[in-house]
Amino acid sequence: MKHFLMIVFVGVCISAANAQQYLNYQLRLEPVWARVADAMGELGSVESVEFSPDGKHIVSGTKFDNAVIMWRTSDGTELWRRYAKQEIERVGWSADGQYVASASEDFLVTVYEAKTGNIIKELKHTQGIDGLTWSHQGSLLVTGEEKTTANKTTQGWIRVFDMPEGKQLKAIDFGNTVNELFFTQDDAYLLAVGHGAVKVYKTEDWSLVQTLKPNYHVIFTSGVFSPDGKHVIAVGQGGTSRGTAYLWEWRTGKLLKSFNHTGKKIESIAWHPSGDYIAHAGHDPYIYVYRFADIRKYANDYIPIAHKVWAGDNAEYIDFNTDGSFFASAHQNGLIKLWVWMGEDPNINKKRHRWVSQQQKNATGR
Repeated sequence: MKHFLMIVFVGVCISAANAQQYLNYQLRLEPVWARVADAMGELGSVESVEFSPDGKHIVSGTKFDNAVIMWRTSDGTELWRRYAKQEIERVGWSADGQYVASASEDFLVTVYEAKTGNIIKELKHTQGIDGLTWSHQGSLLVTGEEKTTANKTTQGWIRVFDMPEGKQLKAIDFGNTVNELFFTQDDAYLLAVGHGAVKVYKTEDWSLVQTLKPNYHVIFTSGVFSPDGKHVIAVGQGGTSRGTAYLWEWRTGKLLKSFNHTGKKIESIAWHPSGDYIAHAGHDPYIYVYRFADIRKYANDYIPIAHKVWAGDNAEYIDFNTDGSFFASAHQNGLIKLWVWMGEDPNINKKRHRWVSQQQKNATGR
């Protein structure tokens, strides 16, 4: 009898310890909702998803049913849906939240009024468009085209437009297909990610200031500046590997780290707005999260994975909202998913309460 009681007691102690361990382990992505964005389901695919600047809405673009859809973040309600003639490769928000733009394979960028879905402008291109981004301030819209070859010369155009007028301000030859574009927070530099290289341009005169690549050919699929603008991380397929991430100190061109934990194609990489975490997703059923400090500290093959979460089908795109409290993912099974970000700061609620109290004091003068 005593023996039986002891076994029961030990079991209870272990369960309590496991529960406490779980509570202490805060870093995680928790699922909130999933919605059908490509009505073809398994035969469909969502290519892009992006939060509005205020985080209250999400826009998505699909590959096979060619839909641009506006969603309400809080409950996943569909607010409007518009269709293109061909697949949507990329969608994005203007800095003021008034407009969303979509890039499609019919050589067309369509700009919509975010509130209504009414078409504001159509910008014709010479090739299919894979890259699209808006400036963080002002109203610049930048697009990146797929490569074209003429007279044995390969070109791939980056086009800069002044919106909402749609006037083209600049055309830059990247030299190959452009897959993704990204501004620094101050809009001083533009990152262009594509076949063969990652390039940085100074927006003051659109001059090329840095080219980043290893000593072998890589098809880069995604890349981003760090929030402080000091580093660039990009992912691609090259050499004998798929799904490698490359971290540079971009001003010097120094490659700091390269690592590969999946062996599968990575479609999208995102830097948490705090600067402390990096997430990537692709042709692997998991979303991976790393601490930036761990990437810097450990050797390439020993960088610990801070968190990974089962996401289901292959992911095509991921995005954090402005303050990093939520995370969205787009998948090849036609779904978009919303996740809440749970970080590692145990004092975050205390800090938030103090901030609110200070704001109230400032408002009342007490």
